[in-house]
Amino acid sequence: MIRPKLTFLGLAACLAWAALPLAAQQETPARVELITSHHGRTPALSSYVPGLHAKPNAPFRVFPLRKPSSKPGGGPGGGGGGTSWKDGDLQTSTPAPLAAKSTVSFAGVTADGYVPPDPNISVGPAQIVETTNVNYAVYDKSGSGTPLLGPAPLHTIWQGGLPSSDLCTTTDGGDPIVLWDKADQRWLISQLAYNNSLSVNEWCLAVSDGTDATGAYHVYSYQFNSNLPDYPKVGVWQATGGTYSGIYFSANIFSNGNTFAGAQMCALPLATGHSLATLTCVQEPTSVASLLPADLDGTMPAPSGTGDFYLEFSGNNTLNLFQFRFDASTGSATVSGPTPLTVATFHEACGGGACVPQAGTHEQLDSLGDRLMYRLSYRNYSATYGYDALVVNQSVQVSSSSNQTGIRWYEIENPGTNPSITQESTYSPDTSLYRWMGSIAQDKLGDLGLGYSTSSSSTDPRVAFTGRAFGEALKTMETEATIKTGKYYQTRANRWGDYSSVSVDPSDDCTFWYVNEVLLSNGTYTNWGTYIGNFKFPACP
Repeated sequence: MIRPKLTFLGLAACLAWAALPLAAQQETPARVELITSHHGRTPALSSYVPGLHAKPNAPFRVFPLRKPSSKPGGGPGGGGGGTSWKDGDLQTSTPAPLAAKSTVSFAGVTADGYVPPDPNISVGPAQIVETTNVNYAVYDKSGSGTPLLGPAPLHTIWQGGLPSSDLCTTTDGGDPIVLWDKADQRWLISQLAYNNSLSVNEWCLAVSDGTDATGAYHVYSYQFNSNLPDYPKVGVWQATGGTYSGIYFSANIFSNGNTFAGAQMCALPLATGHSLATLTCVQEPTSVASLLPADLDGTMPAPSGTGDFYLEFSGNNTLNLFQFRFDASTGSATVSGPTPLTVATFHEACGGGACVPQAGTHEQLDSLGDRLMYRLSYRNYSATYGYDALVVNQSVQVSSSSNQTGIRWYEIENPGTNPSITQESTYSPDTSLYRWMGSIAQDKLGDLGLGYSTSSSSTDPRVAFTGRAFGEALKTMETEATIKTGKYYQTRANRWGDYSSVSVDPSDDCTFWYVNEVLLSNGTYTNWGTYIGNFKFPACP
């Protein structure tokens, strides 16, 4: 969610429940809720007259939405109680030279009066689409930086297909996501819409007719009524045989915008038109929050019978893994899990709140260390390496000696049969820079690409990346590189991000594209910009 002017935005925090491993459980029928939608079809977005788009429009009052039991602050990251400690998974070996090289970088969408930007990109065969709070733009993949379309307010996408009375056509509620649907070769764009009292809440989804992001879209507004679906995340899932293939969705549900009701898992079939009219949702208890749905990378579907995976950080050094099976042919929905996956002991970055320093100001930035960071990337390597894998990351505190933050990343192999964390490590190769707001993905060879923000008391926030070539020593990342050097700091708001995204180019299945926030001048958050860059490992053809 976003807020204009001097307001702040908040999201629900992460705690979870535990149960028997997935392999030991039977699927149980879920408590299904059907969310109906309004539906329409737009003309080609390229037919809209430049300069005549409506200005971004969002409700002025948006409450910070965190789960009541979560009280993040600027403390010592959960601290140690006077004892001295160091992250037990901290990468201690000297990083190898960075094999991945960046060839393209350019400035993306800039500030429009709302905070934070929530920068997000996805890459198709010929185009890059970026969404932010609360604009979008379409770029040619050559990387010239000149938009083919936009920037324009997100709500204008829905204006051409839904009646003007629908909130999706008039309101930019933020938390946007854009995904290239590799299964059906189309674009998915979404954001929230709600009124000032949060008594009317909608999730807005646009599905392109084809590969051209400037073309026509089927548009939907899903009616959540008085339940706000906060911090929504989307993944495209494809399983062999197609039974559980679909568009999968997660959100933190707040009744009347203030009472946390737990997370929801939702699904739609992989199809177009009115078959997407109903969103099938499963309501989890209040112990479950900030779930990430897995998003398929590559061309190989998941094994037959595999539903989409959902993952959350549950606290107490545990990740909880669920599997949600939605059968579009019958409308049935079943949930397995959670499987608790114990990870090496760590402390949340900044105690889950704000402690990231910047040069030239006392304003500290929010780490969002209370949750896993988008995306949860899935790949099926069974034909080449004999396993399938999920990768994900979060921000952690490096040691008790300071608030310094690093990126903890995980690789989970065989999540549907015998899930195990085969790699986990914290990347913080020096004692000065804070690293946070990361996003990780994997290419077709198994190389890992990790993008994130860095900052310190002597440097301004910048956009950086690292990676690990397949076959290198386990639990290691290579030397860091910079996509965009930071020159300015942010004041009057501590939110940064609130998420970023790495997308893998479907044209070669090798090139990583990344976007994150930068500042365009010193001062208030209204000076933010975004920067887009790519990188690729030389062994990947």
